Amino acid sequence: MTPIQSTKEAYQESLIDPRWKSLRQKIIRRDRYQCQCCGSTSQLHVHHRQYHRHKHSGEWLKPWEYSPQFLVTLCDTCHRAGHQHYSIPIKDI
Repeated sequence: MTPIQSTKEAYQESLIDPRWKSLRQKIIRRDRYQCQCCGSTSQLHVHHRQYHRHKHSGEWLKPWEYSPQFLVTLCDTCHRAGHQHYSIPIKDI
């Protein structure tokens, strides 16, 4: 298993964590259950506007450790399009 595979697997596992599920639901509710790009109400995701990494340890924040200001509700189509066309900024904290 490569480091990228293990990182992806760890990230996928973190998405089933109750802390992420709770924060995800709060963000979707805040955004009135609709994509903030196109207004769709189906297949909603919560997108991280930027990724944060601890500058000393190099470890990434867990999905639920982000401030709500860095999270936005997007539908599946807009979320995929965003990842294809834009790179997400990385900030060392």
